[in-house]
Amino acid sequence: MLTSYGYFLDKGGWLFSTHEAVDGLTLARLFERGKTAKLAPAKQRALLGQLAQALDAGYQALRQPHGCLSPAQVFINRQGGVKLFGFAGLAALQAAGSPDESVRARYEAPEADIPSRTSVQSDLYALGLIALQLLSGSLPVRAPGEPLNIENQARPSKVTPAQWPLLQQALVTDPEARPKGAARWVQQLFSPPESATPTAPNETAPTLPPNASGAGIPNNPAHYWQRLKGWITPSRLSGAALFIAGLLLGIWLGLRLGQPSVNPLQQQLQRLAEQNAELATALEALRSATPNSTAPEAGSLQPASAEADKRFRGDRTTPGGFFFDALEQGDYGPEMVHLPRGTFLMGAESRQSDDNERPMHEVSIAHAVALARHEVTFEDYDRFAAATGRAKPDDNGWGRGRQPVINVSWEDASRYAQWLARETGQPYRLPSEAEWEYAARAGTQSAYWWGDELGSGFAVCDECGSEWDGKQPAPVGSLEANPWGLFDLNGNVDEWVQDCYVDNHRDAPRNGSARQQSGCEYRVMRGGSWFDIGRLVRSSSRYRNPPGGLSSSWGFRVAVDLPTETPAQ
Repeated sequence: MLTSYGYFLDKGGWLFSTHEAVDGLTLARLFERGKTAKLAPAKQRALLGQLAQALDAGYQALRQPHGCLSPAQVFINRQGGVKLFGFAGLAALQAAGSPDESVRARYEAPEADIPSRTSVQSDLYALGLIALQLLSGSLPVRAPGEPLNIENQARPSKVTPAQWPLLQQALVTDPEARPKGAARWVQQLFSPPESATPTAPNETAPTLPPNASGAGIPNNPAHYWQRLKGWITPSRLSGAALFIAGLLLGIWLGLRLGQPSVNPLQQQLQRLAEQNAELATALEALRSATPNSTAPEAGSLQPASAEADKRFRGDRTTPGGFFFDALEQGDYGPEMVHLPRGTFLMGAESRQSDDNERPMHEVSIAHAVALARHEVTFEDYDRFAAATGRAKPDDNGWGRGRQPVINVSWEDASRYAQWLARETGQPYRLPSEAEWEYAARAGTQSAYWWGDELGSGFAVCDECGSEWDGKQPAPVGSLEANPWGLFDLNGNVDEWVQDCYVDNHRDAPRNGSARQQSGCEYRVMRGGSWFDIGRLVRSSSRYRNPPGGLSSSWGFRVAVDLPTETPAQ
C-alpha cells in the first residue's frame, strides 16, 4: 500500500497529494515493454499476491473498493516491492485526463459506467484482467465498459487448464458471480503451484520460497541479497537482465518482508479514510470556485452515447431480469430483480414458528413487480439525504458505502421510496409482506431458502457462522444469493415492509397486496438481522416495531410495480 501523507488545496484551487517516494515504474509500463512475458510462475504469484493483499486490506479497513484498479496504479520498486496507489478515490483523480486514463478504461468492469454499482467485485474484474495479461502475455480487445464474453474464448496457451476456469469466473458480467476475496482467488490461481522452471546444467538457481507461507525462512533481506549476488555474475546476466533480476527480487522481498503488520496498515488506511472526507470537501470547494467548468462532477453519470442515455439499464421485461432505473439527478437507483409470477404458501406451522406466522395460506403473485437485489445501502440513502437536505443516519462506526443503511425508521424508508419514485418516474414503494416472503422463499417451502437447518455461512445472524455474526451487518452481497439472485433477505438487517402489523395471518390478502388499516400503531419487519438468533431469520418469521423507531439492526429494501408489458427501449 502506497503511504499517503495527505491532500492539499493550494491558493489557485489546485488539488494535490503527497506520497512516499517510488521508482515511478508501473506495471502498465512493464506490460508495454514486454518485460513480464517470461516471468516464472513464482514471480507471477508474488506480484499478483501482493496486489491482492493490498486490495483486501484496503477494503477491510475502508469498506469501499479501490474503484480505479489498472496496471497504471501498480508501482513496482526495486527495494519496496509492489505498491498500490489510489484508495479513497484519488486514483480516479490522477487518471482523469491523463495518458493513463485509456489504460484504466481497458480494465474497467462492465458495470463501471453506473457509479453506484461499482464495488469490490469490480476490483476483482480488473484484477482478473491483470492476471490474464500477466499469464497469457496479452489482453483481449474489448470496448471500454463492455463485457468480455470470456466464456466463448479459447484458453490461451500459456494459461493452464486449472487457471482458466478461475479467470473466467473473475471476468463474468454479473459482479455477484465473481469470487469473494482477491488474495484467496490468487492463491487458488496458483494452487497447486506450477512446476519450477528447470535450470541449466551445472548451475544452481537461487533458493527462493516456494509459496507465501514463509515457514523456516530467515527474515533478513541482506541474507537473500548475498545469496543472489553469489549466483548472478556478468557472464550469466546482461545489464538488462540484472535490472530484471533486481526488479523481481524487489517484488518478492516486498511480498515476504515489506508487508506492514495489520495494526500499522489499518492505521494508515484509517488516515486515508479521514483524508477522503477532507478530499470531498476540497472537491466541493473547487467546483464552487469554477462554476463555468465543463468538467463532470464526481459521481455524475456522463452518457458516452445514445445507448447509454436510457431511462433504465438491463432487462425490465423478463421475469428474473436485473435492471437499474436512471435517477433524474444522474446515476442510477438500486439494482432490481423482476420477480417471476406464481403462487406460494405463506407462513409456517412448525415447532420453530410463532403464532403470528399462522395460519399458512396460499398467496398468488400475479402482478408484475421487481424487488431490490440488495438491501438499500448507505451509498443509496446518502444520495437521497443529500438531495433532500435530510440528516444522514448514523453508521455506528461500521462504514457507509456498500454497508446496508441502518438507524432508519419506517417513515424514513417510505420517504426514500417516494423520492426514488419521483427521481425515476417509476412507482417505487416498500414491498408488501407477502411479496417479501415470496422473494425470500424463491420457490422453496423450507425454513430458509437453502433448507430447514440453519447451517453455516448462508446468512449473517448471531449464530449463522459468518465473520460478522453478532457484531455488525455485512456489506451487501457478501454471502451467496438465493435461487432468484436476491441477497440478504435472511439476516443481515431487519427490513421494513408496507404492512400494518396484525398478530396473525387470518383474513390476510391472497393477492400479495399489503395489509393496511387506519391508526396503524406498528409496522411489520421481516428477515431478522446480524443481532438475532437463527430461528428469527427464517423466511416466514415476522415481528413488529413502531414506524418512528430506529435501531442499528433495522434497514429496508424497495420494490417497484412494473407494467404488464414493458415498452421497447
